[in-house]
Amino acid sequence: MFPIGHLALGYLSAALVRTGRGHRLPDQWVLVAALLGSQLPDLIDKPLAYYDVLVSGRSLGHSLFFVLPVLTVVFFAGRRAGYGEYALAFVVGTLSHFLGDTYRLALAGDWESLTFLLWPVFPATVYPSDGIPPWIRVIDSIGQPQHHVEYALAALAFTLWMYGRYTRLQRGSRVQA
Repeated sequence: MFPIGHLALGYLSAALVRTGRGHRLPDQWVLVAALLGSQLPDLIDKPLAYYDVLVSGRSLGHSLFFVLPVLTVVFFAGRRAGYGEYALAFVVGTLSHFLGDTYRLALAGDWESLTFLLWPVFPATVYPSDGIPPWIRVIDSIGQPQHHVEYALAALAFTLWMYGRYTRLQRGSRVQA
């Protein structure tokens, strides 16, 4: 999944968790926390793999052995410091990244390709480098049919976010009247 799909899935996941707990849709810093979390594994792995520090764009940041302890610390430290909602949004956003990267493989029953989740116990899959920077690859993907689901998720997330903005504005105007 590319960044726009991860952003959309991160927002939708945070929205589902927040509304399920009786809170408003994510906005302001809660939204920022969810969106940053949705990009975390790629922000770690992609640049480090591009510069040959890591062997794969799905290794350290995509490893449950690394991410789960980090998310546990973030959640409990955030809660203890009074930032529990932000920490939860960050954790949910990060976990949504894993869903976005694994759902197609899981649906296809391609369990061997999911071993990146257990790096370094299992070696990371090394894809032959074609020298194209990841940010160029994202731009080149625009309009490709295999990414239609991501763009649909992005449209849904944007619509839901706009709905949340509209209802907050409506509530604010009623309070002032």
